[in-house]
Amino acid sequence: MTNPHRSAGRVLHGPAPADAPLVVVAAHGRGQSPDYLVEHLLGPVAARRGADDIAWILPAADDHSWYPLGFLAPLADNQPRLDHALEVLGELEDELRAIAALRVVWAGFSQGACLVAEHLARRPRRWGGIAVLTGGMIGPPDQALTIDGDLAGMPALFTNGDEDAWVPLWRTSATADAYRAAGADAQLIVVPGREHEIAPAEIDAVCALLTRVADAADAPASPASQRVTS
Repeated sequence: MTNPHRSAGRVLHGPAPADAPLVVVAAHGRGQSPDYLVEHLLGPVAARRGADDIAWILPAADDHSWYPLGFLAPLADNQPRLDHALEVLGELEDELRAIAALRVVWAGFSQGACLVAEHLARRPRRWGGIAVLTGGMIGPPDQALTIDGDLAGMPALFTNGDEDAWVPLWRTSATADAYRAAGADAQLIVVPGREHEIAPAEIDAVCALLTRVADAADAPASPASQRVTS
């Protein structure tokens, strides 16, 4: 079966990934496009950091949706588009193999955050970091959230509002716990009264994460951690 997300393409901003000190792969939410992240994530991050030195890779979902139902639906009910979406992220990961893994951050908002959290949980390895902005691992409420791998201290940022209309805080918190149990250095930020959006406090937290990742990427690394491996 043809993967419809492949033909949706991607948006690239900043320097070429091979030349950039940091690479951010960011997935948009339902009903959105990469343009939403350009306006509400990329732009504010660049303004706060006072630099535009990040290579941004923003994949687009076919028909503005990575999978049809809510992320808490039974996994089978979101197929085959969920697998198609995960394949797109897997292909992006394969393209990044020539780049030092500690320079790469995975990020997403809402449905895209859920997709990114699920992708790294299924293919765990030590990246530069992950920023899950209003999201959580995919599956029904009674599904155990486990990660079979060692994330080796990877910085992992999870954010949500205290009463988000689309992503319950309990699933974001449980996802942070699952990442922590797998060895990530997980941080959960809750923004009281926030609408379903990326709030300024979350932009500040993303900027802090990127600074931390950049500092770690500049530090001497062991040969085993210098490249993305299968």
